[in-house]
Amino acid sequence: MTFTAAEIAAMVATQDTWMQDSCQVGTYEFDVDLGGGPTAEYVYGNEIPCGVNTQLGTRALNRYYDSEGTYSLAEAVIRLPLGTAIGFADRIRVTKRLGTACANVDYDLMGTPSIGTTCITCNCRSAST
Repeated sequence: MTFTAAEIAAMVATQDTWMQDSCQVGTYEFDVDLGGGPTAEYVYGNEIPCGVNTQLGTRALNRYYDSEGTYSLAEAVIRLPLGTAIGFADRIRVTKRLGTACANVDYDLMGTPSIGTTCITCNCRSAST
């Protein structure tokens, strides 16, 4: 089945409307300190709309095999608007859940984000701090 550009635009608009949460993408940055040792940090961007699904159970949606073939389940699947810059080493910080502010809710990505027709989907697990 082929969709027209107008149909895809309508689907993207619907997807964006149903992103009732907010988050920030933390870009992973690596540097070297004055002593020559490695330093790493996440630099967070502006708050953007997202959709967070944490009620996953054992559905196929959250099954994941890492690069070594180890099977695990994602703790959350987060939908981001198309065009969001995010890479496999980045982190997602959820700032609002259904309009309510929340703190210290960070997720690491489990592999490369999946770019679909209407959004970017990320399998995530709680970030280790």
